Amino acid sequence: MPATTFGLFTGAMQFSLVSARAQVKAPFCLGFAFKRGDIPAGSAVGASLASLQVTPRTTWPDGSLKFAQIAGIADLAANTLTTVRLSRIAAGNAAAAPLGLADLKKTGITAEVGAGELGKASFGNAEWDAPFQTWASGPQMSSWVYRKPVGSDPHLVAWLEVRLFATGAVEVLPWVENGYLMVAAPTNKAGAYSFKLGGSERFSGTIDLPHHCRTPLINGAALSYWLGDDPGVTPRLDIAYLQATEQVPTYSARVDPAGAVAKKLVQAFSPLDKANFSYSNDSMTSSGYQEPIGLLPEHDALYLTCDSPTTYGAVVRNGFAAGRYGIHYRDEKTQRPLRFSQYPNLCLADGSPVRDIGGSTRSQYTPKPSGTIAPIWDAAHAPSVGYMAYLLTGRWYFMEQVQFAATLDYLGKGDNNVLRVGSLGLVRPCFGAWQTRACAWQWRTLAQALAVTPDSDTTLRTEFIDCVHNNINDLHGTYVAQPNNPFGWIQPGEGYTNNMQFGAPWQQDFVTAAFGYSLSLGLPVSAAAAGKLEAFFHWKARSAVMRLGTADGFWYVNGAPYTMSITNAGVPDFAGGKGPWLADDAAVYAATYASQPSWFGTTEGKLAAEILPGDRAQWGNLMTAMAYAVRHGVKGAGSAYQRVTSASNYGALRDAYNLAPVWSVAPARVLPAWLASKPLNTWFEIPGTAGAGGAAVDAYSGMAIEERTSEILIAAAGGHNDSSDNRVVSINLSSDAPAWIQRMAPSTMVATNVAYYADGKPASRHLYSSLHFVPQLNRLILFGLRGAWGAAYNFGKVDAFSLDTNTWDPAGTFADMPAGYYGAAQIRATGEVISNGLKKWSPVDRQWSDLVTVPLGDAVRWPMAVDARRGQLFCLQWGDGQGYDPQRMVASRVPLGGKQQIAVSFNASSALTEWEAEKPMYAGMDYDVDNDRFLFYAGRGSAAGRVYVITPNDGNVWDMSMLDTDAGSVKMVATVDAGLQNRLRYVPALRGFVLLARSSSNLYFLRTA
Repeated sequence: MPATTFGLFTGAMQFSLVSARAQVKAPFCLGFAFKRGDIPAGSAVGASLASLQVTPRTTWPDGSLKFAQIAGIADLAANTLTTVRLSRIAAGNAAAAPLGLADLKKTGITAEVGAGELGKASFGNAEWDAPFQTWASGPQMSSWVYRKPVGSDPHLVAWLEVRLFATGAVEVLPWVENGYLMVAAPTNKAGAYSFKLGGSERFSGTIDLPHHCRTPLINGAALSYWLGDDPGVTPRLDIAYLQATEQVPTYSARVDPAGAVAKKLVQAFSPLDKANFSYSNDSMTSSGYQEPIGLLPEHDALYLTCDSPTTYGAVVRNGFAAGRYGIHYRDEKTQRPLRFSQYPNLCLADGSPVRDIGGSTRSQYTPKPSGTIAPIWDAAHAPSVGYMAYLLTGRWYFMEQVQFAATLDYLGKGDNNVLRVGSLGLVRPCFGAWQTRACAWQWRTLAQALAVTPDSDTTLRTEFIDCVHNNINDLHGTYVAQPNNPFGWIQPGEGYTNNMQFGAPWQQDFVTAAFGYSLSLGLPVSAAAAGKLEAFFHWKARSAVMRLGTADGFWYVNGAPYTMSITNAGVPDFAGGKGPWLADDAAVYAATYASQPSWFGTTEGKLAAEILPGDRAQWGNLMTAMAYAVRHGVKGAGSAYQRVTSASNYGALRDAYNLAPVWSVAPARVLPAWLASKPLNTWFEIPGTAGAGGAAVDAYSGMAIEERTSEILIAAAGGHNDSSDNRVVSINLSSDAPAWIQRMAPSTMVATNVAYYADGKPASRHLYSSLHFVPQLNRLILFGLRGAWGAAYNFGKVDAFSLDTNTWDPAGTFADMPAGYYGAAQIRATGEVISNGLKKWSPVDRQWSDLVTVPLGDAVRWPMAVDARRGQLFCLQWGDGQGYDPQRMVASRVPLGGKQQIAVSFNASSALTEWEAEKPMYAGMDYDVDNDRFLFYAGRGSAAGRVYVITPNDGNVWDMSMLDTDAGSVKMVATVDAGLQNRLRYVPALRGFVLLARSSSNLYFLRTA
């Protein structure tokens, strides 16, 4: 499998296919989420694979494509990834004839679902002419959904989702469902179940199917059945791109595929299996940390954090396993999940397998059930079900699974005016009746249901939109439109002193996270509702941000208590906003810690809590809420977040996420105050950032970036006759007011022509592009020493600096570099470092290998950068990169999956002519993922402000142009003669480029997306 691109990296619009055997014309189908704006309205999706079909499902509010089902045919080599790159193209008018029902019947397909004495449902011949639903229609793949009662049973129904591919291959997902809304006498359906496809038995087993449950008739490793041979093609999405769409959270964790949590992922399925819904004693009501609780359950989060071939199958199987819960109330009038507007007063009957069932003001209840009871569903601990599986597969089955969960939450809540308020479907908590966390997870599920419902499904989509509107209006009206508490607390549903004086801030964090996530989802609501949702979230996020203040307010070191008080009244008025409320953050802090717990923190810069490091407790909950506060630019969020991530023991929390990733949500992007109002394509200065922290960067020195925190790092810059100063400095660009800090002071005793000073610290040197932050090792690493202080001696030393302890690892911790080589570029996805001369270093084995075995003969030095979309390294320099021979352009690309260096030339252009005339030396270059281009800059003399755009393609002749910036761009200072090196860097979370032209100037920034 490919190396996963974790965390904040933006990824590429592509997917990969892999099969255990070589195949010609192998059929495949998957779901694909698109970033807002990547495929604008009126455009279409192009691909590097000719036989590709894209079926749009949903769009973003701006009309661009949001989610589609993709199908096609591909030739595959055994156990080799085939990557399919997607692109924006002009929409065409011609369309090939879609595969139809006549084509399906030509395959001779028959199917039968049996349930022993309960009867059977057979499909063949004329039955194929009347599908319940046409789900996809196209020349590469068409799919249909079929349903049929099993025998004469009034509840039990057999369902099939059938896909027909252009090759004639047929794929079938069969399931049985026992879940009508108002049909009398619901009970379990036990029997000997079977499934036959093409006359061949594929499944046989005894199942006791509880009422309102469903299950695929699958047993073993299969994920579906094929009329012929199963092609066994597994799709793999670009994980970084999927997270960049923000249709899923962005996770910072990196989980070892051999680790315990990854090994627990299910690799087979049996009907009603609990799979990875691992609640204590198989009870959703269990207290404390539970793996399925979160914005996504842990088994889904692992797909985004663990580079294991088992994650895809685990997501699908857990999507199947959700059927074991009694949450499937299909309206027998429509054969779809219920419409809220049609059942304003209907509630679940007593005896339903749901905790905390509410009452109906008009005594309207679903029929009382009997028989075997499914595991209890608890809204306060409910997982996301079916959502991730739908994003990966595009299956109708999983779309409905999400919808069923949302409609169950509606039925389980009382219809009175303090709970759901009839058909309004409000999610708000109610003290003693609907917990704060139940509000959070109900909202998450409702938002996901709206997100997966296709634009074409106008009936259900309208229901979900109306319900979302109702909730936005209710919450905005209560907490924003009228004065209310200034602490971002919605009325809690739980109390720890038999009243509301003390509540659970971690449950408030669940609500904050859920609403922040929904804001990122780009829900299809009115502009007015979208504005109210944003305003409510900014108010709500205050509950997290205010707990991460300075010592004169609510001191962040104690920001994660179990209970907290914002009022001195037992029954404060939340609905009217009158409280009474405590005076300010300091008063809240004093009331919360009036009796200090044993774990109470007293040290600035050191986090405290009852449970540390907190990956499975309050710190994890809080930081997930904060991730969305930072993402959406809540006032003070950036500085608050930085306080925590700069704490001396934060590293323990960060590392613990690698063992339990569900709460490792990070900001998908950062909008600090200095960036929030800036337009695209305009260079501007970041105020107060001049000086480079005192580091001698003008002496042929570059910089590194810690992309998880958007932090510029410089270590041991200077060298030769320029400076002996080996200080380590950094500046965090995610801060509202970035400022340079010194992480390590310079050595007081220095020596010339040595690799290390007397104190053991690395000597000052010309950095060029040798400094890189490697997140896989959480180290800032110097790859080679070129131009040491003194007579510019060179050494092959590799030295690493820990940002957690602000100390250098002992000399010799890492093996020396091959003689004559120095760090030059990094592959963001893997942390691998590329040297001049094209050798590659791996953070896994810490060894060097040849990136290229078929070189061109040109001396490759710098700059170089990686094209993430095509998986290739691009090198561009004048002469040797320092202006020496050869006196010409030297350009090449290196596909990362091969060993060949390939020459690149450029189409004639005025920019190319200018570039050759400029002869740019010691330049910087990085890849702009959002716009699929490289930006190249040298900026010496009259070239200050001149940025070249290199547009790659799949061939060897590319285009070069000038960057067209807005007229409001500032005039940029010229780079010193020693050059820029790699001080032009793309910052993923900020969606733009930072430029350090010279130490005396402020940093420049260009927002590109």
